[in-house]
Amino acid sequence: MISHLVCALSLVVFYLLQTAIFSQTPLVSGTADLVLLFLAAWSLQEQATNIWLWTVIAGLLISLISAMPLFAPLIGYLGLVGISKFLQKRVWRIPILAMFIIVLLGTLFQHTVYVIVLQIIGAPISWGQSIDVVILPSVLLNLIFTLPIFAIINELVGRIYPLESEL
Repeated sequence: MISHLVCALSLVVFYLLQTAIFSQTPLVSGTADLVLLFLAAWSLQEQATNIWLWTVIAGLLISLISAMPLFAPLIGYLGLVGISKFLQKRVWRIPILAMFIIVLLGTLFQHTVYVIVLQIIGAPISWGQSIDVVILPSVLLNLIFTLPIFAIINELVGRIYPLESEL
C-alpha cells in the first residue's frame, strides 16, 4: 500500500515539474520528459509492482495536457516500459547502464511515435527537421537528467520496501 502511495505522489511531483518547469525550458525545441524518466527508473526496480498500471495512468495524464493527439503519449510510455522489461532481464547486473539504454531507446521510440502520428493526421513534419530540432535535443536532456532521477527513485524504493516488509 505504501509503495502505491509513494508511486502516485512521485508521479504527481514529476508530472508537475515537467509541466510547470521543464516544458518551459527547451533546448532548441526539445524538452526533458521527467515522467518518461520516472517510469524508466521505477520499472527497473525489482520490488516495484503494477508498473503497467502506473504507465497507463501517466500516459493518460500526459495525453490530457499534451498537444499531441490523444493516446500518442500513452503508446510512447507503454513502449518505454516494454523496452525496460525486455532489457531488465538481459542487463540485470548493471541497472544504471540499463537505465541509460532504456532512456535512449524509450525517448527515440516515443518521438518516433509522435512523428508518425503527426504525419498520419497530416501535419507537415519532416523526419530530418524533427530529428535535428526535437528528437536529438530531447534525447540529450533526458540523458542528462537520467542519473539524478534514477538515484531519487532508487533511494525511494530502497526506503519504502523495507517498510512494507515490516508491516
